[in-house]
Amino acid sequence: IGQKVAQRIAAEGGNVVLVDRAELVHGVAQAIDDAARAAGSGGSATSVTADLESFAGAQQAVQTALAAHGRVDVLVNNVGGTIWARPYEEYDEDKIEKEIRRSLFPTLWSCRAVLPPMLEQESGTIVNISSVATRGLHRVPYAAAKGGVNALTQALAMEVAGRGIRVVAT
Repeated sequence: IGQKVAQRIAAEGGNVVLVDRAELVHGVAQAIDDAARAAGSGGSATSVTADLESFAGAQQAVQTALAAHGRVDVLVNNVGGTIWARPYEEYDEDKIEKEIRRSLFPTLWSCRAVLPPMLEQESGTIVNISSVATRGLHRVPYAAAKGGVNALTQALAMEVAGRGIRVVAT
């Protein structure tokens, strides 16, 4: 999802910053950048490796975007995914924590990291990717994490609505 969103934004002339904890993000960004340049769209892609399961990683990503472009107009939080699909009674403590860390914390930390520059510029949009799996079988920790993303989206939207920032989920 994230790659296709970034490709489309760059194809329409937008500048994107791709973030992943895996080095493959650099090749993806280079391909998007090359395609945008070849198409003459005016868009570009920058990449950064960072672990968005930590606040420090989210801050690093936002700082990279600010250094490259001077501002952040849109944040798309597209991190997560079920690691294990099994009945809830088969999850041990470690697996539950890993599911929550993967599918909730990147959105939580990235929203927090991007707020100061968006509040300073008095504009911005945060798009959180949710899931219909909040009502699925054999995905209780993932469902809880994405339910948290939905709650975060609604609460943050109300908190910053009067300050020029939109927060939505899809």
